Amino acid sequence: MNKNILAVLGGTALAFTGAGASAQQVTLYGEMDASVDYVSDVGGRTQYRAGSGLVDGSFWGLQGTEDLGGGNAAIFRLERGFSATSGEAFNDHPFYVGLQSKRLGTITLGRQYDTMHDYFAPFTLTGGAGGTAFAHPFDNDNANNSWLASNAVKYASATYGGFSAGAMYAFSNEAGRFAQNRAYGFGVHYEGGPFSAGVAWMHINGRGASSVGAYDTSVLPGAGLVPTEVAVQREDTIGAGMSYALGDVTLGAAWSRSIHTGVSEADGGAPLPSIAFSNYEVNALWQVTPAFSLAGMYAYTGATSAHWHQGALQAGYQLSKRTDVYTEAIYQRASSGALAMINTCDPSGGRNQVLVAAGIRHRF
Repeated sequence: MNKNILAVLGGTALAFTGAGASAQQVTLYGEMDASVDYVSDVGGRTQYRAGSGLVDGSFWGLQGTEDLGGGNAAIFRLERGFSATSGEAFNDHPFYVGLQSKRLGTITLGRQYDTMHDYFAPFTLTGGAGGTAFAHPFDNDNANNSWLASNAVKYASATYGGFSAGAMYAFSNEAGRFAQNRAYGFGVHYEGGPFSAGVAWMHINGRGASSVGAYDTSVLPGAGLVPTEVAVQREDTIGAGMSYALGDVTLGAAWSRSIHTGVSEADGGAPLPSIAFSNYEVNALWQVTPAFSLAGMYAYTGATSAHWHQGALQAGYQLSKRTDVYTEAIYQRASSGALAMINTCDPSGGRNQVLVAAGIRHRF
């Protein structure tokens, strides 16, 4: 079958058309994010570093849609992350294939963001303008989507009267061990005028117990509250958030709780104490001018044996439609006996840690 291929680079769209077939559109897109960072305390020493992905992460992607008629379409998405400073590749972006209906919703299969990302994270600053470094300690609620679900089947409804909902199930892929390293969850979103709200829940069995399952191991406080890579037998996370737009200012609030039981070291399997986190956040975004924005947040995280305070500010300036520069400052203070560890940073040598950064992003 003859096909006409139109490639438009810089946009970048590839349109494929064949006789007797529906049109297909494939888009190449991505982002480069690089910064220069100062970290006040890493293991008791000051650190100056070249950073990558401090806000959104650097990545490239392909996204495609084929019109099936009647408001239906076949879709796919393939993304890969990388470090703009070292070239290292990261498996931290989604890839899936699915079917989409304007009336019935969308179903997708592949490695995907979970319901905490879809329905809760947008009401936190880490899931919005702030980005990666604004995550709650250890990203314990996955608001910064540090972990994606493999083997996932996800459904997202259409919007009815401002309400939409979704659910996800991620298979363990283990023969005879159906519930080992599997996950499931759901979420609901409402939007009406200036007000938005969302709630989400995720449950994971045997996290990190197998290499073919739903989730990789996570990082939690280990012995002496030192960050440790762990497997978790049971993990439950729930989150709720809301936002309200007052002209150029959007105010937000978010709460989440994550409970981790049956915790063990990923290397060696030594048992560790169970731990639960409660996160409370308030944030604001001010679009000062069409090109200049300010964002800030305060978050308190209380855990079983420690707590953390975190405050952060970010300023961004849009140089063009695709390029912007930013600067941000984050301060975290841990309780006595715990270590401060801002997301993207190594643990401090004490209770306090400050990150100050300036960077540039370009989207294509």
